[in-house]
Amino acid sequence: MDADNHQHPDTSVSVRVVFVDDHLIILDGLRRLIETEPGWQVVATCRSAQHAIEVVAGETVDLVVLDLRMPDMNGLDLMRRLRTDRPDLPLIILTADISDEHLAEAMQHRVNGIVLKEQAPGALVECIRAVTAGRTYFTDQTVKAALDRIHEGNVAHEQVLMKLTPREIQVSRLAAAGLRSRDIAARLGIAPGTVKLHLHSVYSKLNITTRVELANLLRKLQLASD
Repeated sequence: MDADNHQHPDTSVSVRVVFVDDHLIILDGLRRLIETEPGWQVVATCRSAQHAIEVVAGETVDLVVLDLRMPDMNGLDLMRRLRTDRPDLPLIILTADISDEHLAEAMQHRVNGIVLKEQAPGALVECIRAVTAGRTYFTDQTVKAALDRIHEGNVAHEQVLMKLTPREIQVSRLAAAGLRSRDIAARLGIAPGTVKLHLHSVYSKLNITTRVELANLLRKLQLASD
């Protein structure tokens, strides 16, 4: 859920933060911002994900604030690694922008907060306060709208899975991948006519009429074969 900006935890609580961003001017500004807060300490400012991994492994760290765009290892890969090493370590994304795809992956990695760089510096302070108090922070309207789209997509995904049988899903994925009915039949060990019957059922249930529509729908709902 979103942070409640009317509740402010005691700012004197000790917070040891690591910042990860490949721009020195950003890191310097973040250090100055955090060091004005009583009890808050910047453990390290890291210009690479590898440096951050080493710091988290060797120092006492309460929270990591990271950018998405970095050389060598991006922010999402860093999140994946940190979730393996320190599953409960709070993670905040501070980025210029974030796509729906990257946001969905960040949510899968249990990101605790997201702040856009265009927001006022106070937004990051509020985010850190919320996250250290055990809450999440997603207050920017752009991020909220993207989260809504992801939620709607997840609901649609589940609705399609509920409508189709496991065999219909198999046939749909192969058809969306461009296989002809006889190739799908050979792959699944069924008759070509049975494939056509399954596709007819799928089209009826999903209110579509062509394989192109089927392929587009499966891609949109992330149901297509890898």
